[in-house]
Amino acid sequence: MRLRWQDSMILGVPEMDASHRHLFHLLDAVALAVEARMLEASQISVGEFLEAAFEHLASEEALFERIAGQHNRARHMATHNEARRTFKRLQSAICDNSDLDEARTILDVLIPEMIIRLHQEDTALASALLN
Repeated sequence: MRLRWQDSMILGVPEMDASHRHLFHLLDAVALAVEARMLEASQISVGEFLEAAFEHLASEEALFERIAGQHNRARHMATHNEARRTFKRLQSAICDNSDLDEARTILDVLIPEMIIRLHQEDTALASALLN
């Protein structure tokens, strides 16, 4: 499954939108390598994605302090923690188990669901930041 950025995902917070675009690009590289059954390329790509994703999540969490009381921090943090677990599961499938079939299932099923949940939380965050 290819994972492509869509302009409908723009939140109106330039630094968040740029980071999200970059994450989609990195995640699509993982999906492409998994789809092509290129284990080494998958391992490299998932490492690059994970590093950028964890950095992005931490930078978003720093924004929570700017909007204290205007955003459901606990719910957003729970979604971030679930995303971290899902992303680590993807990395484990590729790097620890060399299981590209499991990686593909994660990319086809879990990641799209996670993207939807993250986008919902980020929409609320962006709204609070813009107000």
